[in-house]
Amino acid sequence: MKLFYTKRSPYARKVRVLVLEKGIRLDLIDEDLAHKSQKLLDSNPLGKVPTLILDNGDVIYDSVVICQYLDEQDSKTRLIPLSGEARYEVLKWESMADDMVTIAIYVYMEKVRHPQDFHAQFVTNSENAILNGYQYIEAHLNELGEFNLASIAVASAIGYIHFRLPHLKVQGKLAQWFEQINKRPSMQQTIPVV
Repeated sequence: MKLFYTKRSPYARKVRVLVLEKGIRLDLIDEDLAHKSQKLLDSNPLGKVPTLILDNGDVIYDSVVICQYLDEQDSKTRLIPLSGEARYEVLKWESMADDMVTIAIYVYMEKVRHPQDFHAQFVTNSENAILNGYQYIEAHLNELGEFNLASIAVASAIGYIHFRLPHLKVQGKLAQWFEQINKRPSMQQTIPVV
């Protein structure tokens, strides 16, 4: 299997951490999203990463779907529960983490595109949403005690926010949780870089 990704994508990071934790062999294709390869565009009409190409040539895209597919390939180490409330809890956390990343991307891009005259109210509201997310996560850290896709997604989101918006670093118990989870080899090997 092959994965189109970038080293800074938090969505691709989720997939990469899951793959490392499960010991799945995957060829990584580092994409330049400013000059997308024809192979990526042929595989995913939107040219987004991550995009997974299976050995039979079939393509799966969107990190949510890719993670579920890959988790099903090896039942020894399950990072997403198979069914029931536990499954939806993990997927809920993944969704929240992905939404925090989306907000962070919008803030980052707003400041990059308009460094002198960015939309201040939009940035303030968005950054407050991220801080509210932090508060919620910290208040519910007991739900992230088990290492699974929920904790992977949340840690990947925090890592991305630290990378792009370093003034929004986590504090307190959440910082301790993040520091602990970030020690895992799979997290260390996937720290976002330009």
